[in-house]
Amino acid sequence: MKMEYTIQLTLRQEWNDDRLAFDDRGVHEYLTAPDPEKIWTPDLFFQNEREGHAHSLMAPNVLLRLYRNGDIMKSSRITLTLACPMDFHFFPMDRQVCEIRLASYGFTKDDLDLQWSTLGSSVQVAAGLNLPRFILNEVKTDTCTSTTSTGVYACLKVSLFLERRWAYFLVHTYIPSIMMLFISWISFWISPESTAPRIVLCMAPLFGLASIGTNVNDQVPQVSYTKASDVWFGFCNILLFSALVVAAIVNYRKRMDKLKETQQKDRMEYGRDFNLEAQHRLMGPSKSAPSGEEEEAVSKPKPKGRPCCFGRLCLPFDRVEKIDYLARFLFPVIFLIFNIIYWPCYLSKYD
Repeated sequence: MKMEYTIQLTLRQEWNDDRLAFDDRGVHEYLTAPDPEKIWTPDLFFQNEREGHAHSLMAPNVLLRLYRNGDIMKSSRITLTLACPMDFHFFPMDRQVCEIRLASYGFTKDDLDLQWSTLGSSVQVAAGLNLPRFILNEVKTDTCTSTTSTGVYACLKVSLFLERRWAYFLVHTYIPSIMMLFISWISFWISPESTAPRIVLCMAPLFGLASIGTNVNDQVPQVSYTKASDVWFGFCNILLFSALVVAAIVNYRKRMDKLKETQQKDRMEYGRDFNLEAQHRLMGPSKSAPSGEEEEAVSKPKPKGRPCCFGRLCLPFDRVEKIDYLARFLFPVIFLIFNIIYWPCYLSKYD
């Protein structure tokens, strides 16, 4: 995308040329020139124009009237593509100011001066104008005299104050990204032994968020600074990646605990067999073997895992499950704090 906009407008110019004054004893208020190209007109051009054309589908959309006192009014319908430098620091809650700059190309200000009309509104906006992405809040007129090496040239400027409609991004960007974060947090409530579902619940939102971010960035030009949307997606990506890391850590710790339990059980089995054999040798065949209760006491493993305690308060799960327990509350709290900072910061600039 480019920092430009397209506008269709009707340009009306009025000036006085006493050479064209006439006296028909009040028969006509004005005359319409059949061939406007044969009459001198100001050499105006749009300073920020990139493309443009005059409309002439059925006939040239140009009207030129000659009044008795030499006043001339020229009206023409044109379509322009104009450059508009934009600031996307607060996108999609941004506001833009686009300009229309009209100046004389060859006549200096001493020969040709440009002024806004004092009769009524200088700029008239079409009734019922509805822009799909922006709201036109205000239109201001001003002068923009330009000075070059060849002289000082008169210039007129129209400033269009635009406010982006960001409700679309709220529905299609912010709410879906929040839902994806909630989906990834479901993995904290799943058993640590269910590795595949936990990984899927973290990976799928990560890919979905990347797709939404790409779609949003395609709607604005590439800029070298950080936008409000970049801050949002960057933080959401950090939370999603952190959820994936938590799932990997829990899975690794659970595997290590199982491995330790297996090794401990094998050592206990080996020690029990060794003790029984040693007792059999020392006691002889006449001595009775250990009873079932004694054998059960020897072979009984230690309780599985260790309880997670905070002082005198002990939670009903081991230390591996404590990671999930903390993540269930830590991630939402961090995201809530981020929203408390994010929205007032950017909406205050928007308002």
